[in-house]
Amino acid sequence: MFDHLEYSVSDIDHARAFYGGIVQAIGGTEVFFDADGHELGLGRDGVVQLLLFQGNATGPAMHVCFQAQGKDAVTTAHTAALKAGGTCNGPPGYRDHYGPGYFAAFMKDADGHNVEVLFREPQS
Repeated sequence: MFDHLEYSVSDIDHARAFYGGIVQAIGGTEVFFDADGHELGLGRDGVVQLLLFQGNATGPAMHVCFQAQGKDAVTTAHTAALKAGGTCNGPPGYRDHYGPGYFAAFMKDADGHNVEVLFREPQS
């Protein structure tokens, strides 16, 4: 449904570490970083899917959910985000009240954006 998402953050270097670790854990990469223009593009296969730029942080705070291919990727993303200075907003685990097999972790970036990484276990 979406091709890409763009919003502003107050510190592009913090965002690079925070979001970069999350995206790497789910199989993405840094597509570009423009230190002079304070822009960061993250995605897959050279295509930017998340564009961040430094400025007044987008408000109110957003909720963004990244799709993971397994529970280990959720846990790895959570660990990377916290190591980069994010705060835990819900450790990796099942949230069956959202749906069967809903395995997710929640982190907040420096601007209070709620970032989720989600793996939906296949149901038989």
